[in-house]
Amino acid sequence: MLLKKLGKSLTVAALSSACFLALSTGNAVAKAEFTVKVANVMAPSHDTSKAVDYFAKLVAEKSDGKIKIQHYPGGQLGSDKETYDAAQQGMLQIASGSSANLVTITRAFEVLHLPFIFDNLDQVHNVLQSKKVKDHINADLADVGLRWLFTFDYGFRDINTSEKLVKSPADMAGLKIRASRSPLELAGVKAFGGSAVTVDWPEVYNALRFKVVDGEAQPFGTLVSARHQEILHHTVDVDWQYYGFVGVISVKQWEKYPDWVKETLESAAKEAEIYHRKIWAEEDAKAKEIYLKAGGDITTLTPDERAEWVKLGKTTWADSGVPQATIDLVLAAAAGK
Repeated sequence: MLLKKLGKSLTVAALSSACFLALSTGNAVAKAEFTVKVANVMAPSHDTSKAVDYFAKLVAEKSDGKIKIQHYPGGQLGSDKETYDAAQQGMLQIASGSSANLVTITRAFEVLHLPFIFDNLDQVHNVLQSKKVKDHINADLADVGLRWLFTFDYGFRDINTSEKLVKSPADMAGLKIRASRSPLELAGVKAFGGSAVTVDWPEVYNALRFKVVDGEAQPFGTLVSARHQEILHHTVDVDWQYYGFVGVISVKQWEKYPDWVKETLESAAKEAEIYHRKIWAEEDAKAKEIYLKAGGDITTLTPDERAEWVKLGKTTWADSGVPQATIDLVLAAAAGK
């Protein structure tokens, strides 16, 4: 039923868009030989949406207008889980959203979610640019009908709380922390001593407001984009889990494209990732400033204090279901090997 409803949504949206484009761009639409729809759950103003727009611009330029990207931000075509499902079924070309929400389809990206597998974004980017890692993950994705096209940063999860200041894992006792459906996010919060409560993202603001949960685990950009700085006043800067905005393309659609189309999409995706890293850094700095101006405080840990969090976070690795060979591959790529 969900896919039928989504299919209708896609059809209506596509028809509406086609009419609008025909009226507004005339011959430009007729010139396009391939139309690629991109679903996106983030608001049009979000940095990831700006990166998708840049990807669309690059594709048009590189193909001399022969490939047209139609971008549907703001969840117009459904949630990331719904649109990932649609891409898997071949009903949609590209679905994008949180890598954590792909876990209902595939665990291919779970290695990237292991607590403290990365120390910084440079290591993350080494992995995202690694052909060995990409081929390895794409082999798993192929089993579920998807292919990895691009990843834009959300950043690292911190621990954000409304009332209780948290500095050490001992301070997590008795706190209910919102978590996504990612098993490794749930496991990480529990390993730190908190109680992990799954709340879908659109419902988190009210869950915080009415004290259903006492906090969450987010980077500043995501926190501020949802106005959570109005409720959350304490952050411990622990950077314990990376998660990204992942765009995957339907294998059923991918296999229909000639090589030049595939090469154009992949080339534009790589350039869009580099573009996004620059604007993400700018937006993250702005978000941090907004959080501080709203009265929030940030606790910075010493190396010894952080080591306590790292030790507990890494206890989740053994039961993660991620093969050791995959972990070793990602660690080597992170180190630039």
